[in-house]
Amino acid sequence: MTLADLARNQTAHISVLPNDSDLAARLLEQGFALRTEISLAHKGPWNGPLAFRLHNTKVTIQPKVAEQIEVILA
Repeated sequence: MTLADLARNQTAHISVLPNDSDLAARLLEQGFALRTEISLAHKGPWNGPLAFRLHNTKVTIQPKVAEQIEVILA
């Protein structure tokens, strides 16, 4: 399952980051670390950005990026 598959307010833990090392590094800087608890706050219209709650904040990423991050349901 990936971040893009989460339903609104569904909680999961990050298990795999993207293979692209530059993208993975940028995500780590934003707080997307392995085993981090994360939940989907809301989806933008027309396949827009996805907003996630992690570390008591909201972070938005594009759906293409969310599809590359694997999660395990909490």
